[in-house]
Amino acid sequence: MKIRFLGHSCIEIIGYRHIVIDPDFTTEPESGVEYICVTHGHQDHIGRLAEISTGVVIASPDVCQMAMQMGVSHHRMRPVQPGEQIANIRVLPGYSQTRGFFYRFLYFLLYRRKPEPATTPLSFLILDEASLLHIGDAHEAPLNVKPDILCLPWRKAPLFTSYYKKVLVRTARQFQAPYVIPIHHDMPATITDTSELRRQLKSILLDQKRWYSFHQQRLKTD
Repeated sequence: MKIRFLGHSCIEIIGYRHIVIDPDFTTEPESGVEYICVTHGHQDHIGRLAEISTGVVIASPDVCQMAMQMGVSHHRMRPVQPGEQIANIRVLPGYSQTRGFFYRFLYFLLYRRKPEPATTPLSFLILDEASLLHIGDAHEAPLNVKPDILCLPWRKAPLFTSYYKKVLVRTARQFQAPYVIPIHHDMPATITDTSELRRQLKSILLDQKRWYSFHQQRLKTD
């Protein structure tokens, strides 16, 4: 199994299956994608979905509707609910903030525009040589799982950045993942140094845009 960060919130996994999560990438995924998982419908998670010509789209029903509006064939859609499993992809509840007054207020402060339409969030647990949990934009995720690898949205916030980062560190410690992939730290509006996260976690940080290989739940170093 090998994994890599493709920019923004996007992760590519090649193992039992070839999977891309949250396809708004700054580095192109390899060809032959089999499954595309979308945690929620914001553009920085779904924006380049239509550029991937293969793969079944696994997302909530409202996000599948968005994907079809982007030109992706309905034959590729697999709308799902938490509790389902497709291949080695387990669908879990999502906690990305997509609605509510406080969310809309912070979004306007950050981007100077109204937020995108709310969609139903999901989380995904990939079961492979090492298990990988992707929680989208969630800063808190009360999920009873212990992944080997956690994708953590590490970024600054328009307000209360120190508090926000403390919550993210607490979330990372909650899952006790031996490996953490920081995501979203490269977004222009929220760019953040990952070294701060490295100092606060015992986990090994996988923060380079390169392939990391795993075998029997451990990072291969050769």
